[in-house]
Amino acid sequence: MITAGIDIGHQSVNTVILDEETIINHTTVIIAGEVEAAARVAWEKSLAESGLQQDQINRLFATGVGREKVTFADGHKTEMLAHVQGAFRLFPGTRTVINVGAEGSRILKCDDRGNLTNFIMNDKCASGAGVFLETVSEMMQVSLSDMGPLSLKHTQKVPLTTTCAVFAESEIVAEIHKGTSIENILWGVHESIASKIFTGSKRAGIEPELVFTGGVAQNSGVVEAFKNQAGMEINVPDNPELVGALGAAILARNSK
Repeated sequence: MITAGIDIGHQSVNTVILDEETIINHTTVIIAGEVEAAARVAWEKSLAESGLQQDQINRLFATGVGREKVTFADGHKTEMLAHVQGAFRLFPGTRTVINVGAEGSRILKCDDRGNLTNFIMNDKCASGAGVFLETVSEMMQVSLSDMGPLSLKHTQKVPLTTTCAVFAESEIVAEIHKGTSIENILWGVHESIASKIFTGSKRAGIEPELVFTGGVAQNSGVVEAFKNQAGMEINVPDNPELVGALGAAILARNSK
């Protein structure tokens, strides 16, 4: 049985085509314009790359913030359900999932069968999400891909005293004027983001195994900072941005 998942984020569309337990294709397309059109572009690209036709896909589910706009999907599931299912598929011992994307974070709990049992969302503050990393990247003229590795070279901590992204930017500017190294400032930024996420996770109660999903999980600095604050190991998938789409494909496969 071949199923597929489309995950609509704030900035990108991710797709996964699943043949039972094997991922046979995945794509990522940056959203430019209307969501439905971006989803169709991503889906057509995925079909072309896999060499499959639409009628060979048994079921397609959409997830993410714009899932209802994917009118050609056979079903729509919440990103909480999808990320838990995807994380559990990759790491069967999963009990907590931290999902951080462009504009928010979610702490998800699941049982020993991968069923969602509890969740807490934070979609109201940019300081705990990818958009804040993008802002800092532009401010400091450091690419997003370099921010994490550079922060891990820090020699001292530079605590940012505010959890508000707007005021944090002012603190960063002040540190730049003081001559603080880029590495130390970036570590302070990553610690601030991790602290914001960790505060929310404590309300839900985190327990191992812990899995970090979403685009921000590609940033090694945020992962390391969160690991230090949580005091436990973190599983990070090879492609953390695809976990939601994978979960949607799994939900499509398991749907009656």
